[in-house]
Amino acid sequence: MSMMTSVIVVAMMVTIAAQVRPTPQPPPRRTAPPPRTAPPPKRGESQPEEDRGPKGSAPQQPASAPQQGPAPQSAAADATPAGIGAALYKKNGCYECHVNDAQGGPQGPRLGPNPIPFARFQAYVRNPAGDMPPFTAKVISDQDLQNIYAFLQSRPTPPPVKDIPLLAP
Repeated sequence: MSMMTSVIVVAMMVTIAAQVRPTPQPPPRRTAPPPRTAPPPKRGESQPEEDRGPKGSAPQQPASAPQQGPAPQSAAADATPAGIGAALYKKNGCYECHVNDAQGGPQGPRLGPNPIPFARFQAYVRNPAGDMPPFTAKVISDQDLQNIYAFLQSRPTPPPVKDIPLLAP
């Protein structure tokens, strides 16, 4: 009989435990999204009426609007082969495996700052081993590969481990 009593007690405990459920919580309150501003008028379209001055006058420029100045210095730097190569590196998805500055990541090895010789680099990109997809001349031209290689060469050398406080022994 004691075994039968034990089985009944265990069955009741399982049944009671299955019926105990946490009390439902109300969903989190959503905050209102920020108000939308009107997009700027496209070229050739007229401005909305509230932006215009008195009838017949030129459109009024807000006092806080920034003035257009000369092109920033970074635009001139992007015309270099390394700058073009950086854009191509991102455009072709190299950063997805080799990370933003070609320092390597879980999926791909480090490529910069001292890449392998260009001929080996080009041969590997065209016919890779492992998980890397091939990038034929139809996908990336030889000139684009040279620009990407210039970007890899321009990467700064990382500091030694002893100079990084979290990694220093």
